[in-house]
Formats: sequence, structure tokens, C-alpha cells
Amino acid sequence: MPQTADSLQVAYVMQNVGVDITSDVGQAILIKHTIHGLEQAGHRVSLLALQGRAVVGIDDLACPQETWTAPLGITGKRPFLLAESAIRRLQNQLRLPYLALFDSWRFYDACRHILPRFQICHEYAGLLSIGAALACWRTNTPYVLTVDADLLLERAVVNEPLHGVQAFAARRAALLTYRLADAIVCVSEPARENLIHRWHVAPEKITVIPNGVDVSRFMQPVDTAVVRQKWQICAEAPVVMFVGGFQRWHGIDRLLEAFVRVRTAVPKAQLVLVGDGPARPETEAQITALGLQDAVTLTGMVPHEHVPELLAVADVVTIPYPKLPAELWFSPLKLYEYMAAGKAIVASKDGQIADVLIDEVNGRLVEPGNVTELAQAIIHLLQHPEDRERLGYSARQQAVARHSWQAQIGRLEAVYRQILGGHAT
Repeated sequence: MPQTADSLQVAYVMQNVGVDITSDVGQAILIKHTIHGLEQAGHRVSLLALQGRAVVGIDDLACPQETWTAPLGITGKRPFLLAESAIRRLQNQLRLPYLALFDSWRFYDACRHILPRFQICHEYAGLLSIGAALACWRTNTPYVLTVDADLLLERAVVNEPLHGVQAFAARRAALLTYRLADAIVCVSEPARENLIHRWHVAPEKITVIPNGVDVSRFMQPVDTAVVRQKWQICAEAPVVMFVGGFQRWHGIDRLLEAFVRVRTAVPKAQLVLVGDGPARPETEAQITALGLQDAVTLTGMVPHEHVPELLAVADVVTIPYPKLPAELWFSPLKLYEYMAAGKAIVASKDGQIADVLIDEVNGRLVEPGNVTELAQAIIHLLQHPEDRERLGYSARQQAVARHSWQAQIGRLEAVYRQILGGHAT
């Protein structure tokens, strides 16, 4: 996309070493779509990320292997590196908590040298990540922060809570980045309320921009017979599908319980679970315990570009989340991809899902964790193709009208312009 007089130079930064930008997990997909959307809108975007003891830049995500290394000051000097190595060894030996101090210092050092080239710094929030925020403050660079979820609460929900010094440091780091941000983008209304009430962020600083979807990718013609053969899905089987990470809070266990009842009513039905994750061993054990080995297909991790073809063979798609703390609610990518694919959705009535879907209009909503309601909704849709068609059509129309990445990027551009105007006054 050619540059124009309105084009911006954007540094999209990510100190969090836990996100592999080349992967096809939710966070990486969100970041790649955001950067691609900004580039399509005519802006020039460079991704800065921490890799080991270097901060690398990527100017073209289509060629992520083509990187450049950001210059460092003191954190690249031999005395600093020797001191860091010694302290990290001591930290490992004494099992001291990870506080990301060296990572933040190095990221600050690199960003302080790099940011004067850019008009905007946009960071995807990470636990204990303060380097970019401090560098923006030092260089007077407008700073936008995307908050996908309350990271401390998320750790508690997955039974990996932070304790002691680490919890204190993580909370102070979050408060610092929220205070230094010129604008905060969050993906759902519950996330906004959490920022206001738990973290005391000024409401006028927050903009809600839900995740979006590249609608055109989910509207391409697909030879479903070929796809069924490729993934060993019976040619005649009605297909129920889940797409996403195998996380304990995704409700796959409840979906499997419900599917036992679905098979009683629709004996030929097949469940296809697309994805992978830490809960996979539990999922496999449950499939065996329920006697569903011949009824469930586990695809494993699938490249994101193959998700549309898999969705094309689905009759019913699911988001079976259990009841989650309201503050945790994020913006599930799968929801918008299901909608763009024109599929009949059965989803838990909670969080942002309940703001997007209307029961019996563009999907079916069930009480979170209610196996009976989940099974009944799936059975009804498998037995009533006219309802599947109606709900899927309505969902796709809404995805096109409201949830395209182009629409979300337009909202993000408005945030950029607003804070640039504030810095100019």
C-alpha cells in the first residue's frame, strides 16, 4: 500500500518473550492482523521484539526471518552482560522469582535509541514488561497499550498464581504502564470495566476495539469432500467443531460430556477438535473414558490458513466456555471466524459473546457449563438444517458489517490521531 501524507510510522513492540510471532496462536494472530491492517491502510509498521539478549526488528511479517538488530547502549556492553550472567545464575541456584528486570532494562535501552524514528509506539501488554513504557516517557513518544486480558487474574484462573515479590512487581509494572499510556485499547467491555474499577484507569483513556476477522478468507469456495478425506472425517457424518487452544478454561471437557448425549440423538455425528494445548492429555483421557474414540477427531495444531477449509465442513461450531470471572473476559477470535464462515454457533452466554450473539438470531446461547443445554442446542441444530442456514447467514452478515479487520483498524487509527493531537497541543 503506497504511503500518503497521512501515513504514520508505527513501532509495534512486544517485550513478552512468551509470544512467538511466527506461530498461529491467538495472540500472534491478533498482532499479525493488526500490523497487516495498518500496513493495508497505508502506514509503515515495524515490529520490535525481545529475542534472548537482543531486541530485533521486523519490517515485513511476510519474511519474519529477515530481521535487524536494534542498537543497545549500556545493556550491550561487556560489563553489563557479565553482571547479568552472574546474577541470572545466582537467581537459578537460589530459585529466586523472575522479575524481568534485565529484559525490561534491555528493551528500554533499545527502544530509547529506536523510538525517535517513529510517531507512535504501540505495545501488546505482557507480564512484567515496562521497558517500552519507560522509553516512551523518556523520548516523549505517544504510547498506546493493548490489554488483551488481566494477566494477573489469568494466571490465577489457570492455577498458576503469582506470589510474593513477583506478584507485587507484576502489579506495580501493570500500574506503571497503565499510567504512562496515552491510550489503552482493550478487546471487550468487561475488560474495560476491570481496568477502571480494579486498576483505576481513567475511563476516557480506554477504547474498546474487539478482535476482528478477515472475512474474505472465510468466504472462499472449498471442496468439502477433499477436506473430509484429508482429515479422515466420514463423508456422511454431521460435524460438530471446536477451534482453539486446549486450555482448561475453554470448556472442552463439558463439550465432550455433551457430545455423548449428541451421539445418542444423532448417532453418526462426529466431533472435530481443531487445535492443541496444555489440556490435550486430559482431553485424550476423557475421550477414552467416555468411549468416544471413534467419534472424535483431534487435528492437532493447524496452520491458521487451513482453518477456513476445516470450518467449511462443520455443521455446528461451538464455544463451550465455563463460567469465568467477568474481569477475565477477552475477545475470542474463533467467534468472529465462525461468524465469517457463516456457521451455526452454539456458545456460552457470557462475556463479550453475549454482546455479539443474540439467541435464535445469529447463534444459540446456553448457560456456561450447562451440559444439558449445550447438548440440546447442538442436537436441535443438527436435526434442523433450516435453522443452521438461517443462523449462519445472519452471523456472516454481521461479521461483514461490523467485525472486519478493516473496521477495527479504522477505530485504531482514530485512537492514534487523537493522542497525536494531544501531543501536538
